[in-house]
Amino acid sequence: MHFAHPGLAEPRTKEEWRAYLDTAPPTPPSMPSHAAYLRMDPGQRALLDEAREDYHSALILVRTEQMKRIHHLIHRRMRTNARQAPGARRGIVLDGPATIGKSTLVKIFAADFEQALRSRYPDRFAIDTEPSVINGYLVDYTPVVYLNIPSQATPKDLSVILADYLGHPHSNHATKNEITKAVLDAMRLCGVELVIIDDVHFLDLSAREGKIVNDHLKYLANHTAATFIYTGVDLKTSGLFLEGHGSTRATQTSGRNTLHKMRPFTLGGDPEKKEWIGVIKAMEDALLLHHHQPGSLVRLWDYLHDRSAGSICGLSDLIRESAVEAIHTGQESITRTLMDTIEISELAQENYRRTRSSSQGKQRKRPSVESQPDIANTDEPVTSS
Repeated sequence: MHFAHPGLAEPRTKEEWRAYLDTAPPTPPSMPSHAAYLRMDPGQRALLDEAREDYHSALILVRTEQMKRIHHLIHRRMRTNARQAPGARRGIVLDGPATIGKSTLVKIFAADFEQALRSRYPDRFAIDTEPSVINGYLVDYTPVVYLNIPSQATPKDLSVILADYLGHPHSNHATKNEITKAVLDAMRLCGVELVIIDDVHFLDLSAREGKIVNDHLKYLANHTAATFIYTGVDLKTSGLFLEGHGSTRATQTSGRNTLHKMRPFTLGGDPEKKEWIGVIKAMEDALLLHHHQPGSLVRLWDYLHDRSAGSICGLSDLIRESAVEAIHTGQESITRTLMDTIEISELAQENYRRTRSSSQGKQRKRPSVESQPDIANTDEPVTSS
């Protein structure tokens, strides 16, 4: 017997992508007073705690200024590509360390883009619309393709992943060229406008294969009307931009795409500190805990930066897991003592150990007391998604 899990995995097909778009985050449950909570039947209390844990697990997504800026750049590139003459459209490459939020950023953009299309052209997405059948293939409107690349994928693997995403049948014995041709036909028929290739560093970009991969990416981009977005780690020095590691010959991929570096939050000045504190405040304001003191996490802004290394993903992991622990233990508040018991990624933990070691006896300069109200009330770079 199969039991469906309520959580969502990375989408691998257009149906899973649509399920991702159609799945709303858990709504915040109604919170009784703490006294009323304690009087509840144990079973009812357990159900409420589970609902609160689910809600904290999907805590709000914070749209930082970096996210807004890159979303604007992607939108502008797509509009520039929209009606240009046939040929490869220029794309965008997002490079940055792991856990910086690249995948989240591109998925949010793609979701916004498709949701806008659904509002503007509801007839294209109508479930009672009879899809066309062309050459035995069921054609339905698919404006977004989102691909997550497995390790050491080859050009043929990329075409197979594309075919599987679109639901296009293919033979296991088909050649790379045969599958690619079928995929390009399917992308044209389905109206694909945006292709996201996430974790592109997992493509085989070795010295021997790097040029082949780049030629394949160029061929795909040449023969679709879609804008391609790539994300990955250390791409500037990879075979995506150079023909094999260590080569000085730039590829056509580098000539057709714009590279944007994503960076963790730094605290070099008051504007950066204010935005970081605004992110923390947005997450803290969303908590559903009986004894949590509003503003207590904001006051720990420097500690939270050290714990997460300035990573939004690390910050979210720490606060969400701390909230679940606060419910489970009955503490009902997030304190530094509680957060010290929570370990997130080993990368963040190692960075925190180094930070503590190097900063012993030192104290980071805090924003002045006078500026704290402005920081707390500043326009927050946040919307719920």
